[in-house]
Amino acid sequence: MNNQSNYSMNKAILIFIGLLMVSSSALATPTRVAILPFNINAEKDLSFLQEGILDMLASRLAWKDKVGVISKNETRSAVASVTDFEGESRALLVGGKLHADYVLFGSLTVFGESLSIDAKMVDVSGQQKPLPFFAQTRSMGEVVPQVNQFASNINATVFGRAPAQSMSTAATSPEGTPSGAPMQAPQQAYNPRMHPEKLLQSGVQNEGQDPVMGQTYQQTPNPAFIATAPAYGAGDAANFWKSQRFKSLITGIGIGDVDKDGLLETVIVTANEVLVYRNQNGRMARVAELETINTNQYLGVDVGDINGNGYAEIFVSSIGPRKDAYNSFVLEYDGSEYRRIASDLPWHFRIVNPGAEGDFLVAQKEPPADGNLRTQPIFRMNWDGSAYTPGNLFLQGQKANVFGVAAGNLISETETSIIGYSEYDRILIFRPGGAMEWKSTNAYGGSLSNFHFPGKKEIKDTGTHFFAMRLRTADLDHNGKVELIAAANNEISNRIMQNQRAYSNSRLVSLSWNGMGMTENWKTNEISGRISDYFIGDFDNDGTNELVAAVIRKEGSLAFADAESVIVSYTLKVK
Repeated sequence: MNNQSNYSMNKAILIFIGLLMVSSSALATPTRVAILPFNINAEKDLSFLQEGILDMLASRLAWKDKVGVISKNETRSAVASVTDFEGESRALLVGGKLHADYVLFGSLTVFGESLSIDAKMVDVSGQQKPLPFFAQTRSMGEVVPQVNQFASNINATVFGRAPAQSMSTAATSPEGTPSGAPMQAPQQAYNPRMHPEKLLQSGVQNEGQDPVMGQTYQQTPNPAFIATAPAYGAGDAANFWKSQRFKSLITGIGIGDVDKDGLLETVIVTANEVLVYRNQNGRMARVAELETINTNQYLGVDVGDINGNGYAEIFVSSIGPRKDAYNSFVLEYDGSEYRRIASDLPWHFRIVNPGAEGDFLVAQKEPPADGNLRTQPIFRMNWDGSAYTPGNLFLQGQKANVFGVAAGNLISETETSIIGYSEYDRILIFRPGGAMEWKSTNAYGGSLSNFHFPGKKEIKDTGTHFFAMRLRTADLDHNGKVELIAAANNEISNRIMQNQRAYSNSRLVSLSWNGMGMTENWKTNEISGRISDYFIGDFDNDGTNELVAAVIRKEGSLAFADAESVIVSYTLKVK
C-alpha cells in the first residue's frame, strides 16, 4: 500500500474517532434545567424565602454530569425579557431562550404562618406532561421538607434518580433525641445575612413582620385571621385549605343539600356553567354538570330549600349576552335529574339568613332603561306551588342592589337590620323601616360583574354599572348578635373610575356594631386575587363550619392568558 493510501486511511480513521468522540460528548451533555423565581404572594417582603427556594431546589436537582441547573443570573435575565406572559406559557418561552430541557416554576402563598406551595416541572420539548406539585404547610419550618419531597419526586419521575438519604431534613439526632424525631430549632431573630435555608428551617419571620394575628391566636376563629379586636374564645383549627385550580372565572358559589342525600354540596357557577362539587378527602370532586351555555352570563348562585320539599333549589342569577336584560332561572333535583322549575325570570335573587327566622328568598326586578341597579324595590319572594312571586316589601327602591343585601340583628338583639352597598361599595345599614343608620367610610366588596344600560350615552355615563358584592351575616361567637362578614377587594383606582375597575388583592373581614358604628373584629391575611363570592357552611361535611371563598387569581383578559380561580376554605372554631 502506497503512502497516499496510508494517509487516506489514517485520515478516515481519525475522522471516525472524532465523530465517535463528538457523539459520545453529545450523549454525555447534562440535561439543562431552569428554575424560575417563585412568585411570592404575601403581605411582607419575603425575598429571602424566594432565594431560599431557588437555592434548595438547585442543590437538590443538580446531578454531576447528568443534570445541570442554569445559573440564577442567566435565568433572571431571560425571565426579564419575556413580558405579557404568565404561567406555563412564560416558562416555555424562557426555557426556549435558555436552551433548557426543563423549566421549573411556581408560587408560594402565605396566609399568616401557613404556606401553600404550587409548582410545575415543564418539559420544554412537550414530550412529557408537566409534573405538578401542591403542598400546604403550617409554618415556614415545614417548607424545607416539602421542597425536599418535590425535588425527590422530580428526580425520580423525570431523571430516574433514586432518592438520596441526604435529601432528608433529619440527618443526625442529638443525644437523648430519638432518631428520626423532628428537632425543635430555637426561634432566631431575623438576620438578612443568614443562609435562606437556615431561615426557613428555623421558622423565623422577616424583620418587621408582625405575629400572624397581631395578637394571640385565641382571639380569632382561625389562626390565619388577624385579630383587630378581642372577640373570640379559643380556636385550634388548621389554618386554611386551597382547592385545585379552575381554568375558568368563578362568579358565584353556594352550599346546600341539593340531592337530599344528607351531605352538603358546593354549587359553583362560572360565566356559562353550573356545576355541583363535593369536597372529598381534601379534594373537590365534580358531582354533576347542570348547565353549559354560551348565550347568557351567569352572575351568581344561591342555594336553599325555599319551596320546602327537602331539596335545596339552585337560584342562578343571569343576564343576557348583551348584558342588558335579566334572564335568571331555578334548578331543582327531582330524585333522578336536575331540571328547571322556573326559567327566563326578570329577577335577580339572594337568599338571606338573618338568624333565628331562617332562610328566605329576596329578589329585585330588572331595572328600567332610565334607572340604575338600585332603582327597583326588593321583595321577599314566595313559592305558590308553581312559581316564585313577590310578597312583602323587603327594602324600598333606590336603597341597594339585591346582590349586596343581608339581614340580621346587628344593632339590637330584638331588631333586624338590613345591610346593603352604596353605588361605590360603602356598606349601608338600614333600620327595618328603611331609614339609613350607618354608612362605612371605607369601601368593601367590589365586583366586576356589570350591566349595560344602552340608552345612557352621556359623557360621564357610558351605561356600564357594576353589581354589588355579596354580604353575609352570622353569629360566629354565639353571643346572640350576628356579625357582618364582608369581602374587601382592593380596587387599584379606589373606585374613582366609574366605568372601569381592576382589583389586585383582597381580604375577608368580620365587623360588629359597637354602639356607634361598625368595627372590625378580625380579618384574613391578604389574599392574592379578587374574591368573587363566599359562604359560611360545613364545606367538607365534618360537622364544623368553614368560611369558604372563591378567589380569582387571573381574570383571563390578556391575550394567551386563561382565567384561573381557586376555592379557599378556613375552618371556624370558636367557643
